[in-house]
Amino acid sequence: MHISNDVVSRSSRHFTISFLLICSQIIWLLSLGRNWFCACGSIRLWTGMDPAQNSQQFFDPYSLLHFAFGCGLFLWLTAVRPHFTLARRAAYAVMSSVLWEMCENLPFVIGLFGTEGTQLAYSGDSIVNSLSDTFSVLIGFAVASRISTPVTVSAILALEVLTFTWIGDSVVAGVLRIVSSSIA
Repeated sequence: MHISNDVVSRSSRHFTISFLLICSQIIWLLSLGRNWFCACGSIRLWTGMDPAQNSQQFFDPYSLLHFAFGCGLFLWLTAVRPHFTLARRAAYAVMSSVLWEMCENLPFVIGLFGTEGTQLAYSGDSIVNSLSDTFSVLIGFAVASRISTPVTVSAILALEVLTFTWIGDSVVAGVLRIVSSSIA
């Protein structure tokens, strides 16, 4: 199979854009005073229900929601931009994740999410957790690109229910918290 130089060039451009977006994510988080790792002094690949380490280690229960978000981004971008290459859609997924991570770590957004309605405290992400969240989005995107739409939708719904049952939080629950706090 022959891949044209134009396709390679466009893919390289989308990879470079994604890399620069992730660099901007790091710079933004540093400017907000976020730590690279958990201030607790331990570095773990996974943390479950320890409120002191929520969003501080590489992966946590919210990583499942980021994975589901990546799956959803694949479905949505494929539906609205079917003519985009996979690399271009992946760059848009990275951009979406980076923008979310930048916003999520703003002090007023941290205040919105806080602890209300969840079993896990939230005080913002460590830089490594934020980068892992973006990685989880990309993994979800990649997995969704390889499986059928019904399986992808089922996985998204299952992860939403699982995380809500497990930690009392999910994408839907978070949106409802934000909406109800803005109404009150």
